[in-house]
Amino acid sequence: MKNKHKIIFILIFLLSLISRLWKLASFPISLNWDEISHGYNAYSLLKTGQDQWSKPWPIFNFRAYGDYPTTLNMYLSILPIALFGLNPWSVRIVSALCGIGTVLTSYFLGKQLFKNRKSSLLLMFLVSISPWTFFPSRAVFQSTVAQFFLQLGILFLLKSVKKIKNFPIGLFFSAISTYAYHNTRIIAPLLVFTFVIIYFNKLKSQLLRNKKLFFLILVIVLFLLIPQTVNIFQKEAQARSRWVFIINPNSIYQIEEKRNTFQGSPLVAKLIYNRYSLFFSTVLKNYLGFINPKILFFDSTQNHQFNIPKTGILYLTTLPFFYLGFLHYIKKSFKGDCLSIFILAWFILGLIPAVITTGDFPIIRAVTILPVPFIFVSQSFFTLLSKISLNKYRQLLTVLFIFILLFHFVLYLNKYFKQYSIDQAYSWQYGYKQAVNYIKNNYNNFDQIVFTKKYGEPHEFILFYWPWPPSDYQNDPNKIWDYHDNWYWVDSFDKFLFVNDWEIKELLLNSKTLLITSPNNYPVQGKIIETIYYPNNQPIFDIVLYE
Repeated sequence: MKNKHKIIFILIFLLSLISRLWKLASFPISLNWDEISHGYNAYSLLKTGQDQWSKPWPIFNFRAYGDYPTTLNMYLSILPIALFGLNPWSVRIVSALCGIGTVLTSYFLGKQLFKNRKSSLLLMFLVSISPWTFFPSRAVFQSTVAQFFLQLGILFLLKSVKKIKNFPIGLFFSAISTYAYHNTRIIAPLLVFTFVIIYFNKLKSQLLRNKKLFFLILVIVLFLLIPQTVNIFQKEAQARSRWVFIINPNSIYQIEEKRNTFQGSPLVAKLIYNRYSLFFSTVLKNYLGFINPKILFFDSTQNHQFNIPKTGILYLTTLPFFYLGFLHYIKKSFKGDCLSIFILAWFILGLIPAVITTGDFPIIRAVTILPVPFIFVSQSFFTLLSKISLNKYRQLLTVLFIFILLFHFVLYLNKYFKQYSIDQAYSWQYGYKQAVNYIKNNYNNFDQIVFTKKYGEPHEFILFYWPWPPSDYQNDPNKIWDYHDNWYWVDSFDKFLFVNDWEIKELLLNSKTLLITSPNNYPVQGKIIETIYYPNNQPIFDIVLYE
């Protein structure tokens, strides 16, 4: 790498490092319940060798709230929690480092694809500043961890075309990604299989000549991929997909409703409204969403825990280059170029988990395609530069493009670190830490502490922010929980009682009871002693005393 390229590489790396680590514990403004769950279960394993549900060292999934997340992020979190304690920074650092690792890996992936340092640096820069990669690097998203290992695996798979010794490395990292996120359990095996099919003739002779390498590949498949493939069919592994798959109890009910209200023949109604028509129409709609400029460059997701409202996941300046790059790879694929076929297959296959599920525009489920959109942009931008004859104009256009992108990123950071934290504090379940701190400081003054369930899973926030000794919680005789609606509900432990918000006014509370409830929602005779507010001064919790 030339000195100039080294300096640019280091600058981009520092940009990704600083932007992802600066005030990591404070932005997002609070830990959400998924972050809390990952952190406390890692802490519980560290202290007792069991998760909070007394399950020793789960392999594929841990129970959490009944959604059964994958385990890799939880296990990777154990070391920082052991070193720095249970806190927001130690919980988020794994995701941040994987986000930084994805930026670094994208440069070497670019070199493998473009054979050009400048294009590789542009790809690295785009991955560093994009909302699609930046935002989920600063919180606990399993997708960020999975994508780092998947991208690393694909890098080594591509390197194996010339040096077959890289194939088991690529296979290993791809297999590891399946333990990080539900989506990669589907995508990683599909991409590896697709890669082998596309490059079969180039790989076959090299593998046949190297029996030791072939045996190593077999070991990885037998001990990492096959167990994971079998696990996909287990009830726990399918817990999340049962909620979000296109064909679910709610969608079946809607089909029946449309048939019943159809003004025409019942036979025609069945032909129009059925599982197949719903599935394929939704898949098509979702695929089109990922090439829809309004969604990609302007609106993005309506789930504000995944991005800033009304903000695209790709910058507007890259719009023409995205579509030109997309068309470039389609054109080269039709000409039989193996690399272009694989990149296009990566884009199409990588979207499968996102397009077969319901809900808002699923940008987190679609991270398995990254950094392909940025590959499109880098490819088409340098194709444009190659058509400009004078070097000074090429340099001017490059500087202008980079400057505009940096300007976009600065504006995004300003929104993220200022207005987003004020306006969207509720998206991150802000207020629990303050409530738990008050309870902890006054714990001995009360015989009973009642906590509203309005904002979701108060018991988990108490366990984390205290932090509650895991062995005490696991063996607590006062712990009451039940399972319904595909969820594990904790109703009490120790002296805590967790109550639905609409039931609170009907409670008969004894003296020496502390109530943490939604604003102005408490039985008579109570005395408000403190109110907790969002940063925009809207109340979250009233803390009410019963003497």
